[in-house]
Amino acid sequence: MKKSVQIKLTTKIRQPDVEEQVLEMWSEGTKTVKNNRLYLQYEEQLEELSIRTTVKISEDEAVIMRSGGLQMRLPFLLHKEQTGNLTNEQGSFMLTTKAHELSATDTRFKVRYDLAMGSSHVGEYEMEIQFMEGKS
Repeated sequence: MKKSVQIKLTTKIRQPDVEEQVLEMWSEGTKTVKNNRLYLQYEEQLEELSIRTTVKISEDEAVIMRSGGLQMRLPFLLHKEQTGNLTNEQGSFMLTTKAHELSATDTRFKVRYDLAMGSSHVGEYEMEIQFMEGKS
């Protein structure tokens, strides 16, 4: 069953030789549970781009899928490298993630991972999504 949720997305980005960045975004979305998997869906605005995001979460793995202004598939499996991809106006790129922390509760999802694009290490990312059921 779909439930409306308020979503708070916090992303910390640590890149070599760059000061840590913290990005925060609020959105409205939906939460659905199917086959012991939690699905969060929401929209993000990145500059002029409207991006639909689906986060699929199970016990020890997760996938972030984005569509609209860009296409992205970012899979996570704790302590294992996973391959995803990003397609935007600059082209198509292979992404590699390695999750060091992956946890989910009824109101929170958190993943901390290393990200590489092609063979270049991009940085360490920490993403936390807090979701609270909306007041209907």
